[in-house]
Amino acid sequence: MRKKLSIVCNLSLIMMLLIVSFFTVPVEAKGKTLGDLKAELEKKIAEYDNNKEQQEVTNEQIKQAEERVAEIQQIIEKNQMDIIKLEEEIIALNDEIKNKEAEIENLIKFYQMSEGSNTYLEYVFGASDFTDLIYRFAVAEQLLDYNDKLVEQFNKNIEDNKKKTEELNNQEVKLSNEQNNLEAELLKLGSSLSKFTDLATDIEEEIASQREAIKMYEEQYNCKDSDEISVCTTKKLPADTSFWRPIKTGHKTSEYGYRSYKLNGKVVSDFHTGIDLSTSPNSNVPIYASASGVVVSIVEKAKCGGNKIYIHHNINGKTYTTSYVHLRKILVSVGDVVTKDTQIAVMGGNPRIETWDECSTGTHLHFGVNTGLYLKDYSKWSSFVSHSINPRTIVNFPSGGSYFYDRTTKY
Repeated sequence: MRKKLSIVCNLSLIMMLLIVSFFTVPVEAKGKTLGDLKAELEKKIAEYDNNKEQQEVTNEQIKQAEERVAEIQQIIEKNQMDIIKLEEEIIALNDEIKNKEAEIENLIKFYQMSEGSNTYLEYVFGASDFTDLIYRFAVAEQLLDYNDKLVEQFNKNIEDNKKKTEELNNQEVKLSNEQNNLEAELLKLGSSLSKFTDLATDIEEEIASQREAIKMYEEQYNCKDSDEISVCTTKKLPADTSFWRPIKTGHKTSEYGYRSYKLNGKVVSDFHTGIDLSTSPNSNVPIYASASGVVVSIVEKAKCGGNKIYIHHNINGKTYTTSYVHLRKILVSVGDVVTKDTQIAVMGGNPRIETWDECSTGTHLHFGVNTGLYLKDYSKWSSFVSHSINPRTIVNFPSGGSYFYDRTTKY
C-alpha cells in the first residue's frame, strides 16, 4: 500500500512539473545594447582614473623612499668620517699619554725607585730647611697627582671614543639595514608602478577603441542607445565565406600559444595570441584584410604592439575579429568596409624604426583571430585573450616555417 502511495505521489509531482514547464514562457536573453557599451565605457574610465590615482600615490611613496635612502647614505658617510676621526684621536691620545709620562719621568726622577733607593725621598728630604722641605713635598705630590689625573683623563677619553665608535658602528649597521629594506621596497614599488603603468596603457587603449567603436555604431550603423548592437550592425556587416592569408608571400616566425623568446636581452615567456609572419625582403610589405569586414578600431603607437588594426567579420554566419599588429603605416579608417583585396597597412615592427614599439624584435606582422566581435561582445584584454584562437584553424598556412608564395594556395 505504501509503495503504491509513493508511486502515485511521484507521478503527481512529475505531472505538476510538466504543467509548470508547459505554461512557463521562456525569457529571451537580451543582447548588449549601445547603452550598455556606453555604461561599460564609463566604468572603464572610472577604473582608469583610479589607476592614475594609484600611480600618483606610488610615485609619492617612491619619492619619499628615495629621499630617505639618500638621507641615510649621507648619515652613513658622515658616520664613517667620524669613525676615522675618532680612531685618529685615539691614536693621538695614546701617543700623548706616552709622551706625557716620559716628560714627567724626566722632570721628576724621584717618580721611580732606582737601585734600591727612593729618589722621591731623597728629593724631599734633601731640602735645605723646613720650608724647602714643604715646598718640595708639595711639588712632588702635585706632579704625581697631575700625572695620574692626566693619564686618567686620557684613558677616559679613549674609552669614550671607543664607546662612541661602537655606537657609530651600530648606527651604521641599523642604517644599512634600513637602507637595504628601503631599496627592496623601492623595487616592489617600482614593480607596482610598472604594473599600474602597463595596466593604464591597456585601459587607455581599450577606452580609445571603445570610443571609436561607439562613434562608428552611431554614425555608420545609426545605432541608438536602446538598440542591440548585434541587430543594428550585423545587417550591414559584409558576409564572406573564408579567410585568406594577410600577406602575399612569407613564412611563419612564431606560432600561437605559450612561448619563450629573447626581448631586449632578456628571456620573456608569454601566451602568444596570434601567429607572426615575415618575409624577405621585408620593407614596404603590404598587409591585406584577411576577409571582408568592417574596421572597428585603430591603435597608434602603442607601447606594446605599435600601430594596430581590428576588423569585424561575418564568415558563413559566424562572427570573428582579426587583428593586425606591428604596422609601419595604416591605410584605412574606423568604419571602412574592406574586402580581401583591400590593402589596410604596411608591415612594421623594426625596433630601429618603430622605436615606440617595445614588444618587437624585428620586422613582422602579428596576425590574430578571435571569435566574436571585439568591442561589442567583449572589450577587456583578458576577455580578448580568452576569445583568441589559433589562426591556423581557419586560415591555411604551410606547416612549420615553410614559405608560401600567394594568399590562397592550399597546403
